[in-house]
Amino acid sequence: MRKLITILTFAIISLSCNKSEKKHSSLAEINTDSLLKKSLKLEFIYRTNKSDVFKIMMNNIEVDELQKKHIHISENVEPSSNDDYIIAKFDPDNLSKQIVISLGNNNEKEVIIKSIIVSYGDKQFNLISPEDLNSNLVFNKFIIRDSTSNVISTKRIQGKLNPTIRLKNSLINQLERE
Repeated sequence: MRKLITILTFAIISLSCNKSEKKHSSLAEINTDSLLKKSLKLEFIYRTNKSDVFKIMMNNIEVDELQKKHIHISENVEPSSNDDYIIAKFDPDNLSKQIVISLGNNNEKEVIIKSIIVSYGDKQFNLISPEDLNSNLVFNKFIIRDSTSNVISTKRIQGKLNPTIRLKNSLINQLERE
């Protein structure tokens, strides 16, 4: 009887050791896979003369063939004579063609865009000059912009205010290319 109990004890111990080794190896595989996945990071560096709520949004991210999700990162902004920034980090596998910066819909304001840094994996684009902004961004009708500077003003149209800046698909395509 003692021999049977001893054999069963060794069998249980060896089986549990094998299972814990398998768990560690599968965790290592998961961690390696998550490191290989790319994630989008957008840094918006600016100055503004009015308080409002700015947002960086990624819309219509495909979850599966039936579902889409939207991620909105909001920040209350205050007037400042120094550079301010919003950093939006999106999880891996969250990428869509609709990446938008909303400049708030409470107050008409002036915004100076100092820089917009967009990175995905090891690729990074730093939009600093007016030419960079012209070629990589789309400004909607609620924004008055001189194409030779980085100063923009927001305006109401028929009582509505919804100033947004959208990343062009050509920039997103460059980020996605291997």
